[in-house]
Amino acid sequence: MRTIRQQLTSKLLVGFAVPLVVGGLAVFLLTREALLEQFDATLRAEVTAIVSAARQDHGMITFTIPSSLEQDTSKHPSFFQIWQTDGTTLRRSGPLRAPDLPMRYGSLERPKFWNLTLPSRVAGRAIGVKFIPKPTLTEVARSAPLNAVLVVASDTDEMDDALEDLALALIGCGAALLAITVVIVPRLLRRQLAPLDQLAERAVHVDADSLATRFPTDGLPGELAPISSRLNELLARLERSFQRERQFSADLAHELRTPIAELRSLAEVALKWPDAREAATDREILAIALQMEGIVTRLLTLLRGETGQLLVTTDRVAIAPLIQSAWMSCAERVADKRLIVTTNAPDSIQVQTDPVLLRSILTNLIDNAVEYTPHGGSIAAACTTENGRFTLSITNTAVDLNAEDVSHLFERFWRKESARSDSKHAGLGLSIVRTLCDCLGWQPAAELLDPSTLSIRITGVTDASHQSPQ
Repeated sequence: MRTIRQQLTSKLLVGFAVPLVVGGLAVFLLTREALLEQFDATLRAEVTAIVSAARQDHGMITFTIPSSLEQDTSKHPSFFQIWQTDGTTLRRSGPLRAPDLPMRYGSLERPKFWNLTLPSRVAGRAIGVKFIPKPTLTEVARSAPLNAVLVVASDTDEMDDALEDLALALIGCGAALLAITVVIVPRLLRRQLAPLDQLAERAVHVDADSLATRFPTDGLPGELAPISSRLNELLARLERSFQRERQFSADLAHELRTPIAELRSLAEVALKWPDAREAATDREILAIALQMEGIVTRLLTLLRGETGQLLVTTDRVAIAPLIQSAWMSCAERVADKRLIVTTNAPDSIQVQTDPVLLRSILTNLIDNAVEYTPHGGSIAAACTTENGRFTLSITNTAVDLNAEDVSHLFERFWRKESARSDSKHAGLGLSIVRTLCDCLGWQPAAELLDPSTLSIRITGVTDASHQSPQ
């Protein structure tokens, strides 16, 4: 698997190399074109000099050739040759036995340039033109004009050498620049990606025992700062989750330790004195087993709710009958504690929800209120609706509670420290309420109305079709 550094390095090198090659090729071609134009201009000037010196007199063509073209062609790069249109050579540079220059007769109505091999066996460039020499004054009316063909050629050694030097210079400079780029780019990338490497190195050492670690955000590039912040937020959530799980494990061990110890004690007694075993012992064992079963059942309910495994089926449900049913299950305890109970839930209030989950919520709320309301205290259950939303509240007399305690009421296994030794209650009722409310899209909340009055409210929409998806 290629790393980001390797991908960036290869792409940057290609990004440098392609423009460099294209630019070098463009410079070479433009320079070559400019030299060719200059070379062709020189040839055209020589042609103009010869044509302007040509005369037609007494049916013959005479020339005054510039001295520069009459020099020894073994030392001078220029060649020329003049023909009549019938192919007869009129004048040429060098000895008469030298090879002819190509005439290209019939295609020189306009000046034409081409590359060729000169008689001196070197590369050259030629210009050819078809022209009519000017007649002398005595020849103007005597005979028809004569046509001639002129070819002037010159070797291109100097131009080719210049282009070769230019090509070598461009190739050398390009290779040097690419070599420098190959050396510099990886080092620059290594330096610029160092914060990313440091981030990765720090992430490698994060485990369940070091979730308090936080990634630095100061001095990071703008692209990495948001990533570092999000990683810190993720670590904070993981840390809270692990703390909850550790607390959950500790609380679960605490809750099960007492009934398990009681079972062990009863079993040891029964084994030691089997003849003295009484029926009350079996009832006590059954009660302990039911208590442990209740804890496990509630934990499974929490697990299914938190993992979305609870099956929710909706129907129109009247709240008032369910409240009355929950009160009936607690009637004996209400009477024993001489509690004052009031209910304000009109029969007309109905909600679109799961009746089983709603019954479980009400049962846990009322059971919690009955259990922790002091002797002679009061409990009030009420339900109201407004603008398509309902509010269900259970308010009861509370003692030894403060605002900090209220923030923990929905936590698993939480109980006021003074009641911690009471093995009859696992502290899971309100946690189940919160989990079931989350499944239904409702919002539970607890508030201490005054130092001795606790109110737990649940709000939600009356029609499930208006409910936000969970």
